[in-house]
Amino acid sequence: MKKGLGKGLAALIGDLDEKTDNLQDKFSNDGFNDQASIPIEFLTPNRNQPRKNFSETSLDELSASIKQKGVLLPILVRQMQEKDEFQIIAGERRWRAAQKAGLNEVPVIIRKFNESEVLEIGLIENMQRENLNAIEEALGFERLQKEYEYTQETLSKVLSKSRAYVANAIRLLSLPHKIQQFVQNGDLSPGHARTLIVLSDPLPVAKFAIKKGMSVRQLESYVSYLKNDKKKKQNKINTKSPDTLLLEKKLTDSLGLAVEIIQGSGEKGELKIKFLTFDQLNLVCEKIS
Repeated sequence: MKKGLGKGLAALIGDLDEKTDNLQDKFSNDGFNDQASIPIEFLTPNRNQPRKNFSETSLDELSASIKQKGVLLPILVRQMQEKDEFQIIAGERRWRAAQKAGLNEVPVIIRKFNESEVLEIGLIENMQRENLNAIEEALGFERLQKEYEYTQETLSKVLSKSRAYVANAIRLLSLPHKIQQFVQNGDLSPGHARTLIVLSDPLPVAKFAIKKGMSVRQLESYVSYLKNDKKKKQNKINTKSPDTLLLEKKLTDSLGLAVEIIQGSGEKGELKIKFLTFDQLNLVCEKIS
């Protein structure tokens, strides 16, 4: 495990907008701490940064602002082995928008960082400053926990989030990958996803919710109905005698279809045979005729 940079780093990232000078004070090493304007093509993105998708609408809005006012906040970079190559540590969105705005040069702060510092800064900077989708955010939380020994308490303080917010975000990663994709694509909201966590097999319900265009409240009601219905069925099973359960199994095996015996008062009851097609129903009729 690597030792996290902790609150010092969070304070640094949090203050970037108002106090660029804080950047120099927090992470000065070997006296290499230059501010400069460099050709925009000298910059390269960090392939390990957590944000994978950039909203074109958001970039267009930022680009329009940059055209009018320029890049107000320098991009944090480190110099690579090649003389004219600088890797972006924080500020890739500004770099992309500056390209759209047609800028030839951008302001940067050049610092020395090791690989672990690059990753940690990238994660926290994105989670504090960017509109990450819920799954990207959760993956960032999980990575900080696993690789830098952040606790949920530390994350909540560093990122100015409640502890419950952090815990609920990480819980989304327990959902099937397909549902996580639905959230990333915007087909389901984080609220929908959190509602599905309580189900043992949430994927069919997730697809049904998308098909019907359910709101979070509607999905909550539907999930509650499913859970209550399951409990009722389980209670019915628990009250059946062993002989009844054995008979259900024998009939199911004989007919090749699910059979349920519902016991009523006294000796009364119902026999339910579940079929999916009329061919199955005709087959049952043939067997019992």
